[in-house]
Amino acid sequence: MRRFLLLEGGFSFEGKGFGASVEAKGEVIFTTAFSGFYEAMTDPSYAGQIMTFAFPSMFYYEFSRDIRQSGRIQAEGIVARDTHTPSGIGFESIHNEMKRNGVPGIYGIDTRKLVKIIRDQGTVRGIITENPVSDPEFVARSTYDRIRKSSTENSYILNQGMERKILYVDLGSKVSLLQRISTMGETHVINLDSTVRNLDQYDMMFLSNGPGNPSDACLGKVKDLVRRAEGKIPVTGVCLGHQIICEALGAEAQPMRFGHHGINHSVTDGRRVFITSHNHNYHIPEESLKGTGLTRLQWDMNDGACEMVADPERQIISVQYHPEGSPGPVDPAKFFSQLERMVNYEKI
Repeated sequence: MRRFLLLEGGFSFEGKGFGASVEAKGEVIFTTAFSGFYEAMTDPSYAGQIMTFAFPSMFYYEFSRDIRQSGRIQAEGIVARDTHTPSGIGFESIHNEMKRNGVPGIYGIDTRKLVKIIRDQGTVRGIITENPVSDPEFVARSTYDRIRKSSTENSYILNQGMERKILYVDLGSKVSLLQRISTMGETHVINLDSTVRNLDQYDMMFLSNGPGNPSDACLGKVKDLVRRAEGKIPVTGVCLGHQIICEALGAEAQPMRFGHHGINHSVTDGRRVFITSHNHNYHIPEESLKGTGLTRLQWDMNDGACEMVADPERQIISVQYHPEGSPGPVDPAKFFSQLERMVNYEKI
């Protein structure tokens, strides 16, 4: 089956189709990960995006539902160079899962050329289709739609009865992240539209990862919640949650040219180097932290992007990368030890 990837700017690629026989539209990004692709495809942070695997050979082991990071494949579409063996068990399992989730894929294209286009032009919008037209309409899902698609519809509680209580704002959370945080206490999970009247009952507030633009107006209610909690209870977050915390306190997120997507990004605190898992198109420039009370503690070794901020006096700490890995290394898992001290009202 022939399938096409069309890009803004007039670029197009022809390849072979797999997954669902539907059309997909969204931002086209690339990830440098060479494994963990099932976890990445089900990561809610990829909602609204067409995911390109830069590593040439993919799907060489069988899909396992146990490692999914959400209940479905979140990416709008999948692009790969070589699916290893289309008749193999790995390809067959992901092909069927994509069909069940209504997600199309295209393989057999020059992904090296595609990555070069994205690096040169920045993140571009694209379409995966079986019926190319001369003047396609490129659209992308709104931040609100992407978050609501990938986060909880209703509030719920995990580990009820534990001594400590955690307010967990689900913005499109990975399963592994929620599981790790919920080990620290009774976890009340809400979405971006939820109303919280009594913050005093909680011992910590955590903002999850998720898709979209941290400056979008739909996140205003979450930022108000951060400002209400500031200085009263510990506040922490990861990825999109990190960006929202920084913006709520006066910083300004900026779009990156083509984002960080992969499981081998080097981060340092000036003394040690950590290998970390990333998935974000926005970042918090260090200069924008001026006047917020937040201090940059860690940064990306390639481009200097801010990776951890903190204000110990107000018990605020957040990170841009994914300390839980899944997929990726767990070098920075010490972050969770810091949160455990915070929830028990010890200084970080």
